[in-house]
Amino acid sequence: MSTNAKPSFGFGDLKPALDETVTRKLDLLGEQLGFASREAAVRRRRRPPTEEPTDQLNVRASIADINKFVEWCERKRYSYREGFGLLVAKIED
Repeated sequence: MSTNAKPSFGFGDLKPALDETVTRKLDLLGEQLGFASREAAVRRRRRPPTEEPTDQLNVRASIADINKFVEWCERKRYSYREGFGLLVAKIED
């Protein structure tokens, strides 16, 4: 017998018998009572990554211009990269 093995006391195969509806209600109740979830937050990726090379550009701009750009991207459901690319495509030499 291994000394590192944890005893199961016969409860090793127990699974909760709650359906998703009950689980969601319990989660909502816990949130209303101020309890934080211990489940890891899942990061959602909105768009697949691009295959082309990318770099970063930091720009100092007026807050009004930044807000207008961000609102436009959100309204059109563009990433900032996509929105920037569309604006650059409109530049004429």
